[in-house]
Order: sequence, then C-alpha cells, then structure tokens
Amino acid sequence: MSQVLRGEKVIEYRKKFFPDAFQAFVYTTGKNGGIEFFMKCDPPISADAQTLATIGSAIQKDDYTAIFDYFKEKNTGCLIPITAVSKIAKISLAILRAHYPKFCVPQKYLFLDVPNKQPLFEFLLDQACLANFTNDWHNYYQIIKNIIK
Repeated sequence: MSQVLRGEKVIEYRKKFFPDAFQAFVYTTGKNGGIEFFMKCDPPISADAQTLATIGSAIQKDDYTAIFDYFKEKNTGCLIPITAVSKIAKISLAILRAHYPKFCVPQKYLFLDVPNKQPLFEFLLDQACLANFTNDWHNYYQIIKNIIK
C-alpha cells in the first residue's frame, strides 16, 4: 500500500506545477503498477528551497537536506497539499490496455477532460470506491503560517 493511502504522505513536491487546486487518478509505476487511488489537492504552495524544506520536515517529517537539495538549483518550487484520497481496486496496465488499447502510461500528466479521453475518464469514474481518507490540513496550514512569518 502506498504512503498516500496510509496517510503518511500528505505533501507532494514539484519544481514547477499548475497554480490551481486539482484532482487526479494516480498511476503508480513499477512491477505491480496501476491506478489504485484518486486524490484531491489544494493549490500548490510556492516558496524558496529553505522554506519548502522547513515545511516538509515539520509536517511530513521528510529529510530537510533531501528536500532542500531537490529545490536548491533554482531555489524555488512548490509543495502540493494532498487533502483527500479515495482508494479503488488497482487497475493494472494490462486491464487498462484491454479496455483502451492505445493507453500509454503518461510521463507526467494525462488530462482526461478532453473529448477523446472521455471513455477512459468514465471507466475510471465507474470504479467502486473502497475507502475514503481526508487529511486534516487545518493544523498543517497553521504550521505553514508560523514558518512563513
């Protein structure tokens, strides 16, 4: 089970990202990869490397140096608050390709709000939800507010 599904990962780090809140079906790679959850995220929080590392180590207990090093080249980036997760039965690459032969695992993002992706989008929306989790960001936002002061 992934760290997101266990509630251990409530932050996603990106060097650059879209400025808005979003929701996504997440494809995990690897030998047993596939789509196994849907997540909702608040708008990214942009900051310098030191601030992002401080926030990540305070909230998610991530290694300060590892986060700082990830962002230090441009000294900027963002963290994405994962606010809610819905677990579904894993849909393997084989199953995805059986239903959608042209399915390719995206390098970054596959936008499903375009007409030619509607069948895949509807297929994913039809999956039964096995569990819902909400990450309480109220306290995390207070921590961030205190760090940014």
